[in-house]
Amino acid sequence: MFVLPDEWKRRGELEVAAQLVRGDTYRPRDIEGTFAWINVVKNVSDPELARAKAIIFLYLAEFSATELGGRKSEERKLTAERAVSDSLAQNPDDSFLWLNLYLLKNASSGFAAEHATLLQQSYATGPREGWIAISRNRRALAILPILDATNQQLAVSEFVALVGAGLFEVAQASLMGAGWMHRERLLAALERLDLPAREMFARALWNNGINVEVPGVSTPDQPWRRN
Repeated sequence: MFVLPDEWKRRGELEVAAQLVRGDTYRPRDIEGTFAWINVVKNVSDPELARAKAIIFLYLAEFSATELGGRKSEERKLTAERAVSDSLAQNPDDSFLWLNLYLLKNASSGFAAEHATLLQQSYATGPREGWIAISRNRRALAILPILDATNQQLAVSEFVALVGAGLFEVAQASLMGAGWMHRERLLAALERLDLPAREMFARALWNNGINVEVPGVSTPDQPWRRN
C-alpha cells in the first residue's frame, strides 16, 4: 500500500481519478488505503476533488459488483451514487457522471422510466463525446422508444458517429444488441456518411456473418465467401 503525505492528498486523488478514466487499473485495497480519509468526508466543496471522489468510488463499486457481490457491493453502489450526486450538484455539466448516475440507479433499484432523464442529461451536457459514446450508445438504444424525439435523434447520430470514427466493433455491438430492433433506422442513418466509411463498416459486418443492407453498398452475392 502506498501512502501520501497530507499535502499530496488532493493531487494524488486527482491523478488517480484521471488514470481510472483513461482505463488504468489499481488494486482496490491500495485505493482504499491511500484515500481512506475521503470515506469520512461527507461534503467536498472543491468541484475537482468532488469529481475525483466520485470517479474513485465508481471504480470501487464496479469492482465490487464483479468480484465481491452481496452486501459489500450494495454498500459501495450507494456510496458511489452519493458521491456522483454530490459532484453533479457542484458541476451539473458532467456528461460522464450523468451516464454513470443512470447506470447506478438501474443497478441499485432496477430500471425505471424516470431514470431515462439522467441519460438524457448526459446527452444534453455532452452530445458529441466520443469516449462516452462507446458506453452510452448501447444503453440509449436499449430504451430508445422511451427517449424524447431529440434524444432519440442524438442516440442515432451517435451510432453514425461511431461508424464514421471507424469504431466498427463498438458500432456493431450497438447494432447487434439493443439496436437490432431499430436496425432499419440505424442503417438508414448511415447514408449521411461518405461511401468509403459505409463500405468498410458493411464489410466488417459481413466478415462477422451479419448480412444487412448498408445504404449505397452492394451486398455480396455469396456472403459466406469473403476475401
